[in-house]
Amino acid sequence: MTTLAPEPPAPRLERLRGWTIGRLGRLPGDAGHLLRRHWVLVLLLVVGAALRVVVMIGYSPALWYQGDSQSYLGLAYSHQPGSVRPYGYSFFLSLLVELHSVRRIIAIQHLMGLGIVVAGYVFLQRRGLSRLVSTVAVTPLLLDARTVSVEHFLLAETLFTCLLLTGMLALTWRQAPGWLGVLVAGGAFSSAALTRSIGLAALAVPVLYLLLRRLNWRRTGAFLVVVAIALGGYLVWYHSYHGQYSFGTYGSRFLWSRTTTFVDCDQLDLTADERRLCPDQPLGRRLPPDLYLWGEGSKAEYTQMPDAVFGSFASKAILAQPGDFLETVALETWRAIRPGPYPNERVACVASIWDFPVSGDMSCVPYLAPENPAVRRFAGLSGEYDHPLMGPLHRYSKVATVPTTGVALCFLLVLVLACYRPRASTLRDHLDPLAWVVLAFGMIVGSVATSAIDPRYTVPSLPLAVIGAALAWRRFQVVRRTPTPVTTVEPAGDGTVTPTG
Repeated sequence: MTTLAPEPPAPRLERLRGWTIGRLGRLPGDAGHLLRRHWVLVLLLVVGAALRVVVMIGYSPALWYQGDSQSYLGLAYSHQPGSVRPYGYSFFLSLLVELHSVRRIIAIQHLMGLGIVVAGYVFLQRRGLSRLVSTVAVTPLLLDARTVSVEHFLLAETLFTCLLLTGMLALTWRQAPGWLGVLVAGGAFSSAALTRSIGLAALAVPVLYLLLRRLNWRRTGAFLVVVAIALGGYLVWYHSYHGQYSFGTYGSRFLWSRTTTFVDCDQLDLTADERRLCPDQPLGRRLPPDLYLWGEGSKAEYTQMPDAVFGSFASKAILAQPGDFLETVALETWRAIRPGPYPNERVACVASIWDFPVSGDMSCVPYLAPENPAVRRFAGLSGEYDHPLMGPLHRYSKVATVPTTGVALCFLLVLVLACYRPRASTLRDHLDPLAWVVLAFGMIVGSVATSAIDPRYTVPSLPLAVIGAALAWRRFQVVRRTPTPVTTVEPAGDGTVTPTG
């Protein structure tokens, strides 16, 4: 009697694939086929959702950043624009406070984080990337500890990221954005500008994109009209409460704080009020800029002077010392994106706020939010509160946080790949990945140039950067297979064609 030798065990990946497809195979119709085809993404979504559920259990109901979270929630109840931060996120909270649960608000933010992943993946599939490359591109957005941590705060970054992604998808979804695309993009980018101040500077990217694409002028005009209506309406609304047309009366104070590290007041022609803003410490012994902005006895926080005085001081400092200003921006940008350990304990302390916390030094640990959003105060995170999940989550954040270096590398990758046989592809093939990564990296540089950088400010740049890098990789693959340089044409949006390449 002949016996059959046992079959060798299947590789782990194949067994996992078979198990996943087997479960998805029970789903009916096209939905089951679609999920089976993208089973790796489905599996990663389950893991990403499980991570967020664990975070919600370990840090219930939410994490609270003293000052910012309190301000956002307070404005959501007062229904008026704040002088320090735009109202966009507070408006979002005002729509959700009727849930009477911070936990539910945070659950919605985590769902938004998962939605960003799905939208990015669908977009990359539409643009012809393989399932493998599309999955690799969005995986960091699912598992990055800092991204998930920021989603768990009552802060504007998750909403801001969604708005930026919506705007970029609307512009680059089709060969040339149609009327719906430019209108949606205009609404999304203007909403982003009213959610975080850096969004105002970010508007330059879609405007330049539309101009360089030579889109039909009516559609470019429609984008600008939507933005003008949204921003103009906010200015009028702000004036009705504060008596001036502005997006906030602290913008110049942030810029002033950036100049405090290098300004030499002896070189400036200052008014008496402006001279009061000179740092007390001599050059070489200056404090970090955020301490001048928010520290004890801060001139920006406690000096009752108009915002215009801070703005005129900052303008005079930058115009008189442009080299020092550019050197400061370059140095601080490098410190934000460089690999390796943090330069000192203070920077490490600030960065650790965005890790999953454990009980410890209160200056380096965020607070826990109250369960009811109507209770606009915080509950301290102390040694008495020690959920068993906190330790493992904290260790996870130490090994699973994508450094800002990743955004810089994506930016460099797109620049390098754009130089590979540039005449062998269309103008759109260059502009699309460049627009995504310029927006991502530009927001980091803009944050450094106009205020003190914070690791949380870099979180919205990550999805933009990885999608831009994936688009550049797709162009590289296509161009590599192109035997000779070609000249192509693109629709200008009005039925005509524009030579490119």
